[in-house]
Amino acid sequence: MSRAQPPDAMADAPAWAARARRLGERTYELMSFLVDVMHYKPTGVRFPASATYHDSCSGLRELGVYKQPRALLGAVGGLEMKPLEGNDVCCGFGGTFCVKYPAISNAVVAEKAAAIGRSGAQVLLGGDLGCLINMAGKLQRDGSPVRVYHAAEVLAGMADAPSAGRKG
Repeated sequence: MSRAQPPDAMADAPAWAARARRLGERTYELMSFLVDVMHYKPTGVRFPASATYHDSCSGLRELGVYKQPRALLGAVGGLEMKPLEGNDVCCGFGGTFCVKYPAISNAVVAEKAAAIGRSGAQVLLGGDLGCLINMAGKLQRDGSPVRVYHAAEVLAGMADAPSAGRKG
């Protein structure tokens, strides 16, 4: 399961480290919580569109979140999932990385936007708002018709599917 862990920075503060550990034991990434803890399976959810999924660096590498969003989205009626080349490659956001190194960040997100375009998907889904905001901004600046949603928006029936027959 993908639980949050207390940072090593608390090693010198055992009382705070213990509090952080207790909080971490009750804290989950959303997609992992739905699948691994609640054993949730979407029923009656429809989203008639083609989509691709970006795995965030922290979710994938730190929390082991990979199968969970795919299991959830695979149960959504009408949703055709398309593979994303480099789905596990950073989008260039990286917290303050995009502020400290904007040229590098823009080059990385440009490659990600190109891969999203090549996927042929109408919609980009993900589970990390920082990644999604970064990629949505680049797609919008490039004039892409690809819509961007958090996977939870689709699962909750809160996302608007693109019109049939047109991309975006």
